[in-house]
Amino acid sequence: MIEVLTALAIIGVLAGLSAVALNRLKSRGNFASATGDFVATLRTARAEAFARGDNTVVVVDTRGSQYWAIEDVNGNFVLSGFDGGVAAPDRLIAYGSLPTGTSFGPTNGPGSALAMPYCGIPTGTSTLTTTGAGCTVVADGGTTNPNLNYCSFCDTAGLTNGMGAITFLPSGGATFSGGPLTVGQQVSIQNTTATLPDGGPSGAVVGIVDFAIVGATGAIEAVTIQ
Repeated sequence: MIEVLTALAIIGVLAGLSAVALNRLKSRGNFASATGDFVATLRTARAEAFARGDNTVVVVDTRGSQYWAIEDVNGNFVLSGFDGGVAAPDRLIAYGSLPTGTSFGPTNGPGSALAMPYCGIPTGTSTLTTTGAGCTVVADGGTTNPNLNYCSFCDTAGLTNGMGAITFLPSGGATFSGGPLTVGQQVSIQNTTATLPDGGPSGAVVGIVDFAIVGATGAIEAVTIQ
């Protein structure tokens, strides 16, 4: 009987550890999928602008953890009038929402300036935490004062609070619905442990990917921060 109880106890412990490991694996998978889908949406919107000769717009709703890519046929998209619907003649190119445990953030953003050639994009700080000596945000045409640290072009008030839009131009380049006039803008996605029963701090950030968009070229880069 003692041996049976011991075996059952060991099985229970192993099952518990396996559940935590499985949850962590699922969380990492969700995060990888979310960041991959988002950068694919940005790059698809840019490519569609070239191919179709129309502006394309990527709308980001950081509060609702969702995003849209839209063909702006008449070039008259206005973020303040966007309610999630796409009326003709515009066309929905893509739509996505972030899975549980993944969201736009964190509040303090990437936590460091981006390395060259994205150094001038505002992230809330001028300090590099990785190898990037010689990168000076202001000298590179940037600022340390984004609208939101995790979405430098998003609105901070009104009906569109936490929302922003990137417009890709068929002639090349990108414009933004807000943010300081710099070499480009950025938005970041975080992965947290909020749903993991592993005894860790609720909401602790375990992954950050920052998406930098250069205004002059519309080039997009996904930068792994954590």
